[in-house]
Amino acid sequence: MQQTRRLQSKPPAYWLEQPEGYSSREHVPLHEDLRQRIRLDWLILFDLRLWKKARTDLRELYIQTVVTVPTFKRILGLRFAGLYTVLSQLYLIADREPDHSIIHLSTQMLTTPSIIEEIVERGNFLTALLAILYTFLTRRQVGHPWEVSVSDTLAFDAGSVTNRRTQHLFAHLKHLFDCDYVRQKLHTEARYTLQVLDLIRLPQGICPNVRAVGEHVEYETDTWIGASLLIRDINRTCRVFSESFTCETAEDLANISRVIRTVAKATVINATGAERARFDQAEIKEEIRFKTLQPFEFEGSPGTQQQQQQHTVVDFVVEKEPISFHHPLHYTLSWLIGQARNMSADHLKALLHFSSDDLREKPSYRILVPDFEPGKYLLALFDSPLRVCAWLAQMKASMWVRNGLSLRHQMGTYRGVVNRDHAHNRDIFLLQTALVVCNPSTILASMIDRFGMDDWMRGHYVPRQGFEITQQLDVAEDFIHLLIVLLTDRTLLQPLDDSTKPQTLAIRRDVTHILCFKPMAFSELCGRLSDRVQDTGEFQDILEDMTNFKPPEGLSDSGTFELKPEYLADVDPYIAHFSKNQRDEAENAYRTWMARVTGKAASDIVMEPRLLTIESGLFKDLGAFTKTMLFTQIVYYSLLFPIVAPQHALAIPDTRLEAFLQVVLHLVLGAVIEDERSELDEMDEYAESFVVYALCKKAYAGQQLSTIFSVLVKMLENEKMKACHPKIRLIMHRIQQRRPRMYASAVAQIHLSGNASQRMLLDRLGAESPLTPLSDDSEAKRKQAQELREAKKKQALDRQAKIMASFQQQQQNFEMANQNTMDWGETDSDDLESTATGATEEHRKMWKYPADNCLVCQEEVNDARLYGTFGLIMNSNVFRQTDIRDHGLVAEVASSPASLDQSADHIRPFGLAGWNRERVRKMAPNGGEVVSEHQGLGRGFPSTSTARGPVSTGCGHVMHYKCFETFSLSAHRRQSLQIPRNHPERLKRNEFVCPLCKALGNTFLPIIWKGKEEAFPGVLQVDVPFDEWLETGIGLAVTRFQKHAVGEDGSRHKELFMNYTSKNIIPPLAAQMMHAQGAAPLPAQHSSRNSLFGFISLSGRHSTDEGNRSKTLAPPNPLTPESVLMQELMIVYQRLRDTIGGNELSDRTYPAKPATPPEDLIYTDTLPRTLGYSIAATEIISRGTQAEPGTTFLEKIPSLALTHLRILSETAFSYIAAGAMRNSGINRSAPEFSETNVNQLLQLFAGHPQIVDIGLEAWSTHSKIVQPPAISQDPFVFLAECSVCLVPAFNLEIHHIVRLCYLLELVKVVVCMLQRPRWPANAVLPGDSFQPTPDEVRSFAKFAHLLSKIWPASAGPVFFAANDTSEYMARCWYHALRAYALPFLRKTTILLHVRYGLDLPNTGYMDTDEPELERLTRTLRLPSLTELFESATAPNSGSAKLLVGWIEHWRWSQKQPTLSLAAREGLRLNHPVIFELIGLPKAYDTLTAETVKRRMVEADAASTSGGECSYVAYHRCYTNLIPPDFSCGRNVGLFINIKKCNVLFIHDRNGSWHNAPYLDQYGEVDPGLRHSRQLFLNQRRYDALLRNVWLNHGIPTAISRKLEADINNGGWETL
Repeated sequence: MQQTRRLQSKPPAYWLEQPEGYSSREHVPLHEDLRQRIRLDWLILFDLRLWKKARTDLRELYIQTVVTVPTFKRILGLRFAGLYTVLSQLYLIADREPDHSIIHLSTQMLTTPSIIEEIVERGNFLTALLAILYTFLTRRQVGHPWEVSVSDTLAFDAGSVTNRRTQHLFAHLKHLFDCDYVRQKLHTEARYTLQVLDLIRLPQGICPNVRAVGEHVEYETDTWIGASLLIRDINRTCRVFSESFTCETAEDLANISRVIRTVAKATVINATGAERARFDQAEIKEEIRFKTLQPFEFEGSPGTQQQQQQHTVVDFVVEKEPISFHHPLHYTLSWLIGQARNMSADHLKALLHFSSDDLREKPSYRILVPDFEPGKYLLALFDSPLRVCAWLAQMKASMWVRNGLSLRHQMGTYRGVVNRDHAHNRDIFLLQTALVVCNPSTILASMIDRFGMDDWMRGHYVPRQGFEITQQLDVAEDFIHLLIVLLTDRTLLQPLDDSTKPQTLAIRRDVTHILCFKPMAFSELCGRLSDRVQDTGEFQDILEDMTNFKPPEGLSDSGTFELKPEYLADVDPYIAHFSKNQRDEAENAYRTWMARVTGKAASDIVMEPRLLTIESGLFKDLGAFTKTMLFTQIVYYSLLFPIVAPQHALAIPDTRLEAFLQVVLHLVLGAVIEDERSELDEMDEYAESFVVYALCKKAYAGQQLSTIFSVLVKMLENEKMKACHPKIRLIMHRIQQRRPRMYASAVAQIHLSGNASQRMLLDRLGAESPLTPLSDDSEAKRKQAQELREAKKKQALDRQAKIMASFQQQQQNFEMANQNTMDWGETDSDDLESTATGATEEHRKMWKYPADNCLVCQEEVNDARLYGTFGLIMNSNVFRQTDIRDHGLVAEVASSPASLDQSADHIRPFGLAGWNRERVRKMAPNGGEVVSEHQGLGRGFPSTSTARGPVSTGCGHVMHYKCFETFSLSAHRRQSLQIPRNHPERLKRNEFVCPLCKALGNTFLPIIWKGKEEAFPGVLQVDVPFDEWLETGIGLAVTRFQKHAVGEDGSRHKELFMNYTSKNIIPPLAAQMMHAQGAAPLPAQHSSRNSLFGFISLSGRHSTDEGNRSKTLAPPNPLTPESVLMQELMIVYQRLRDTIGGNELSDRTYPAKPATPPEDLIYTDTLPRTLGYSIAATEIISRGTQAEPGTTFLEKIPSLALTHLRILSETAFSYIAAGAMRNSGINRSAPEFSETNVNQLLQLFAGHPQIVDIGLEAWSTHSKIVQPPAISQDPFVFLAECSVCLVPAFNLEIHHIVRLCYLLELVKVVVCMLQRPRWPANAVLPGDSFQPTPDEVRSFAKFAHLLSKIWPASAGPVFFAANDTSEYMARCWYHALRAYALPFLRKTTILLHVRYGLDLPNTGYMDTDEPELERLTRTLRLPSLTELFESATAPNSGSAKLLVGWIEHWRWSQKQPTLSLAAREGLRLNHPVIFELIGLPKAYDTLTAETVKRRMVEADAASTSGGECSYVAYHRCYTNLIPPDFSCGRNVGLFINIKKCNVLFIHDRNGSWHNAPYLDQYGEVDPGLRHSRQLFLNQRRYDALLRNVWLNHGIPTAISRKLEADINNGGWETL
């Protein structure tokens, strides 16, 4: 049947015509003969049968050949032209992998003009391509030109309309139309125009809609979606086709005139319904009808009704008949008229003038053209855009809601940014064309009829049938708004000449109306502009000229473009695509700006329409419709409605009437401005002038207010319309400027009639527009200039007054704040000294633990119920260590600033991360030399030089424990229900997510303590001097401890824990804990030898005697609130114990047998160690942060972090106390605690004659003690552990232990220095480094020389030989020693603050110039480095003995198999500098190039995407299944996906994607590299979003927040 129809319907002759080169039979080479097949043809045809790899390789081969061999490119183009029809058939229908189709190769040829010329001439390519599109859209089968049937329609049911592959064919068609040769063919050969018309005629009027009345549309079809995609391509084709024609010469004018007439003929034929039989699915179902409207009263003389004009319009009711958005024939005609807008209106009118005989001329199809007058054909032509505008007004008035949401989406698509220029704006352009081609009054009458405003424009304010009053008012407002748009929107109406560039004006208009509301990012701005605007070369220049670019300031914002204030004057609130809200917002923005400029009140500012002057061309007389009587009648009855609405009892709010009146007044103001100013000012009441009509033309319906002017006067008397008074006064002022004599006469008539006084009118004419006055109004110009000067002067005075008032207020505040402390009289030096030292006087205050509302139950937490906060304890390798043999790391230490509490922004990125810049010399175009800075990929920190330890972080939120249990159960239930999801928490490791902030946690830290006292000097005051304590005090303390420990009257630990419990823990829990300790005596102990070694084995009997455990258990007591608290506390601590074990946070190992009782709290040494590492991590974060003068860096540490450290500090000891006091002391916690503090004592006081002998024999005798030497430990972490175990166990003073650990730190630094013979040459001290005195350098050299003597020679070469030390070398090493000593004191300060409540005072401005090391040394009351060196080198001093003992302990450990390796690895220094991630290149292109150079290819898995590890300078490769390597960050990682420009956060094989710290020139991120713009590193975001997150251990929390917000299906892609 289909084949029969093809044979019966022969295509028109213009489809069968062929170019001369195509039809020629002359001999050509075989490879150029398109009628024969060659091997290349078969390769191309068999493309679909090949597999993907072969298709891709062949296409790359063709492209490479095309690029390198121009002759082959021509031949390939010819062969493609001959095979294009077959390839299109395969591509559109059969190809299952269209992205790999060979047809995409045609773009390479279609962008070359010479090849286009040959394939069009010799291959008939343009006709073939149009035939392919036509036949596929009508039959879903690709055909040749001779197979075209002009009776076919769109094949909706076959699916050809929804096939999106046709977009590529339309793109090829666009390439052809852009070629000059094809454009010349379009000018000279009419067949191409007819072929294009056949194609664009297919979607004319498709997807019509009929208003649903009574019932909603039950099933909304999605046909319009595919149709809208097709229409978008068709509309773009219409535009490109039309822009192929120009109107620069007489020949061009003849060509475009011919095409305009051809397109207009096809459009008129379609508009009259002549093709309704063929296009039965289109909107036109019947032949077009016409009707004659009743005469309008303003268009005739009074008493001569027969002389009044009658208008014949199209008979069409929008709300009852089918209507469509899609009219590509009209759009094509509008584009062609736009290209020929230089021609006169008469010439265009002649082109659009058709008789019925003209329409029936060939080429004629199976059409029935009705017989009408030429004027009616013209009305039918322009009625389609008018119908759509009226339809939009009804939809905005909610009259089509029963048709469903799909219709609203269609309206949004029609008016949207993508289709606006090709659809809605084209309809408005055609209506403007109608106003200049047809009788303006007839067009206005058609508009009145189409909008259903006939009764309203005659003074009968009753709703139309099917309308509500509010809907009728909304439609009336849109009708007035359309008139405003037709009058004022003249950007694209200017004639085409060298002086005006409509495209530039359009771009400026679009940018102005987009940015007038708020600043926008570039992507958001481009999203509101059409692609055509963005592709223009002048867009960037216009954007830079009109806007101020503001770079991004935050961490997640983008750079924004802000419109320059002066361009707000170009804003038109009544532009076609603005909504009502946008209209008001734009007008308010303009008023605010003008009020600030002129000094007037914003309510008095009136926005005048800016009407571009059109000197010549088609639209020269566009404003003529405002000079018609019918327009005057429209304005009159529109103005009259708000006055008479209350009289008709119409239920319309006053605010709604005011909004309608504002629109009408804007139209009146535009009409007044459009009116010409009369030079003679004659009293001619019948002159064609809107101003004359407004003053003199009267209504004949018996209205009291008979003229527009009288209505305006009446409005000035109405206070309800007060907001409109400024605009009304401006209208009167402009009327007076144009017709002063007529205006005076009208005022006099109103005065004589008694309706208003003349004085009232004159008084109310004081408001003028802020715009530039008329060109010949010198008086108004002078007055306005004077007002501007006065306004600027007033603003300057106001600013000056505000500044002076601010100065006075600041001075008063300063005097009030310092009136009790400042004395401006004479002050001697003693007073100044007392003032400076007065701040260090002793003071005390109480600090309270956090107590807020519970997150779950929202009840206030208190001591009645156990509550606590959340924490995340995890192993971290953020602690970098210095490899003393690494020149780069030593150089980094040498450049470290002397004070870490000062801002380091000027030297960041610091060290290795910042040493990736180099100066590059290039040759300039003028032959000179240009030096530029190149920032490449820096060197990363070696992953082997890191320490690993447990760190605790927390979010600070509190919750009852019972509520926490309920919350944990809900997490278990959620994971059981969402099995495939990648959950943020892992229940096996006791992880959970904070219900408020979604931070990851694995511990619940109970808050069970009273307030903590903060004091100064507090623990810094000692009872016994250090030297005396070291000689005798420590020995006495150990002796007392031994007596209590082995005596018959109980353990000293019992007394220690009971004292701590009673003093620090809240009373309800304290009583229960002391009750759990009980009075049962401990098993009898027997003394061994007179040393401390025997205590370890004796104390171990507590846990091994299981028989005593069962005998000493107390009988159970009935549950009380206090006992419930105790039970919950033990459950919480047992959960904490399980978290430590499950996350492998402890270094202690436990044998499998005998099994540890499940209720015992083991891992007692882990929490003190966690405290030390957590404080160290906090100190690292604060390096390089500016502290206030007189304060320490503690003030810049967040209070949340300090609070968490205090809770962790108390939890560390409370955990031990709760575990050791259980079961009357029979448990595993007590012996662990005893073993820990004894080990610490032996490590710290190795070599002390009263504790441990220093000989190797003594160490080997007690071989059971396998504790590592103190010198291989982290001195500060050791200090933190001692503060929890050793210090309270032996009742020592923490200040003495701080001094010993400080000396241990210095010894360890010098010992590590001995491993390096020379100071590296690249380690240059900074110019502003601390300059030590010669005495300080000599004391340091003496100290180092002493250590070099006693340090074993096998450890490394001896550097500090007495005869080998130069002054410079010693000064360099002394500078390095100070760099290592400073972080230790900073961490010690935090420890004393959080654990002992040390509250450091404000020292004022007296010592701000001193290095931080000296300030902290004095504040902590520690000896200086020189004093420590002298004390350690003094003969037979206690410090010297300890120094020798530490080294001897290390030497002994080297002979122990279990300690030698750990001792050597522990002999590393904590890196004392500002930590940075790897230094990234400035340009992302450089990073991509570096990735290609350094990519690592895995042997066992092929990589698909590369990643840059942010910890070190290694590029990792990973696939979709294999996660990244964890050799750098262990359990955490930061990777940059180079190909996607994303950052991958990883924590224990869980991860999430985040934006990379690279921004384009507009301050925007580019994930996926979709914008194709060059990217540059934003160091601030790199620091805040990556570096700070890493240092704050926020990677797990960042991942959990990302995963919590996303319900995914798991897998590596979703992480």
